Amino acid sequence: MYTVTVSSTSRRHALAGLAGLALLAGTSLVATAPAALAAKGGTCTGFTVTTGGTTYKGNRDITIAPGKVGPTIVVKGKYVEFEVEPATFAVSDYTLTGADSPRADKNLPLDAPTIVYESKVPQIRGSLRGGIDMRLDRSGDMRIEREGGGEEQKMKIQAKNCAQGGLFQMEAEPGTTYVHELGPDFAYNGVGPEGRLCFTNGDFPAYESPQRATLVTPRDGTGTSSTWDVQSGGRMGFVVGEDAKEGGCSA
Repeated sequence: MYTVTVSSTSRRHALAGLAGLALLAGTSLVATAPAALAAKGGTCTGFTVTTGGTTYKGNRDITIAPGKVGPTIVVKGKYVEFEVEPATFAVSDYTLTGADSPRADKNLPLDAPTIVYESKVPQIRGSLRGGIDMRLDRSGDMRIEREGGGEEQKMKIQAKNCAQGGLFQMEAEPGTTYVHELGPDFAYNGVGPEGRLCFTNGDFPAYESPQRATLVTPRDGTGTSSTWDVQSGGRMGFVVGEDAKEGGCSA
């Protein structure tokens, strides 16, 4: 469950939420929530991850040495694709492919790949430069972690390759500011129950799932960009489809 506190704060930046209460002008939202990585069963399958000319897949739990990390980390799955910038863990072109799943009731109304987030950018200190710890499994889970930076910054990304549900989560330690830019077909359309910042493409709902995070912008819960101040121990998740509807968001 979320704990929501309203306090006076403001701000915004650029480079990635549906119906309900609009935020009052000049306020921000502090939300605490459990990790949002659950997905409805029967639709998930493994990712492949490519960096430095090597592709990893299947069940893997390894550390990629710094010298074997390329300029990008390309994550591909049947349902989800995105890229990661290794030095910052900034995510670009987070895409739902629209592929049909074995369960028609779990398919989203997509007939072509659709970019949900143009970018999800943590404003970290310095650059990540250590090895990348990576865990993959055929059930659809992926986790990558890396350290380094001005104050030993640590970043973690967890993702699920499923047709819908809680599909993505980013964590920074110490905490930092996150800037999200939605894809061209999506827009925020209000703050739903328990502080969820909802968004839609008009066909299905989704929301930003914060934990120990303050929503800085958009103040009115609309637009295409959002900025979050995330505390140590906090994270930002993404939920789409049936779970988002159950969470109080709508298309």
